[in-house]
Amino acid sequence: MPVFRDPKKLQAHIKKAMDALQAETLITTQARLGSAAVSPVDTGRFRSSWFAAEGSASSDVAPEGANSPNTDATGLRVDSRKTYHLTSSLPYSQSVAVEGRVVSKPTNWFTSFRNETIPKIQAEAARQVKSEFEL
Repeated sequence: MPVFRDPKKLQAHIKKAMDALQAETLITTQARLGSAAVSPVDTGRFRSSWFAAEGSASSDVAPEGANSPNTDATGLRVDSRKTYHLTSSLPYSQSVAVEGRVVSKPTNWFTSFRNETIPKIQAEAARQVKSEFEL
């Protein structure tokens, strides 16, 4: 474990670790939601429409014919002091994710992902960051 004699260096180290934790969680969550293993797939547009944004939800949607997961979270310069949103703004996203109107997945797929998978993503990201930053 690194030793810090200067509180400002310790503060900077912890801030970098927190930024990395938030970025890893956001990027992994977006990747999982973009996978056919998690999101219901008909044409692929739904799984391509999970957009990450800083401050407020994105209103972006994947174009017709899109069939690959969105990876815009990897391009964000994540700051742990800021708020990030991961949303799908397709007109039918609420009916698919919240109301469970799907045929290719169980109706509770999104609730299950939110309640069971995201905590696992967060725990794994914390394990990685703890190791990387020697915390």
